[in-house]
Amino acid sequence: MKTIKSKMVLVGCCVGLLALGCAGLAQAQSSTILAGGSRQEYEADGPGAKQSGEAAVSDTIRIWGTVLGVEDGVIRIDNQSGVSFAGEIVLNIDPEYSRVLDGENGYPVELSGIREGEFIYAYIGPAMTMSLPPMTTAEMVICQIPQDFKAPDYVQVQSMEKADGGWNLTAKDNTVYYVPDDCQIIPYLTRNMVRLTDVKEDSSCLIWIGEEGNVQKIVLFAE
Repeated sequence: MKTIKSKMVLVGCCVGLLALGCAGLAQAQSSTILAGGSRQEYEADGPGAKQSGEAAVSDTIRIWGTVLGVEDGVIRIDNQSGVSFAGEIVLNIDPEYSRVLDGENGYPVELSGIREGEFIYAYIGPAMTMSLPPMTTAEMVICQIPQDFKAPDYVQVQSMEKADGGWNLTAKDNTVYYVPDDCQIIPYLTRNMVRLTDVKEDSSCLIWIGEEGNVQKIVLFAE
């Protein structure tokens, strides 16, 4: 009888240790959160809670605000977009992944050319760290935007379909852009010839909108 009781105690201890181990593993795996939720939503739902809305389905999220500081490989931004966390976000700039481009012409910009207090746009992935301030790696940063100048949109293409006198470009966030047949299109950092017919599903590009609301210029990135 004592032997049976001893075995039952041993089994209970093993189950308890296993539960603690699983809880610790869950905490270790909850080091990131979806960037589309607000800080209040995260604190209310807790780490690992399922978020709804665009952030859960889009490849990138656009945020914007003033630059708080620039260090080696890092931009700190005061996010004022109303999307993701309000306030400071740390943007890591990966030389193999991130692009930092001039908002007027689409040319590359060195981090040293970005100034504190400058207004920028950033496109980030749907997850960031749980640290304060939160951190994420930027896919695209658009900076050096002239005053009263509309910054380009960074677009991931869902479809490009012929329309009267032009094309309807539908982005993966379901935004539809009208592209006239005479719209200027240039490749990014190459001398290759590109045409509007080269814009296809899964293409990525920068799009400048003219005063009439039509696409005025496209910079197409290589696949």
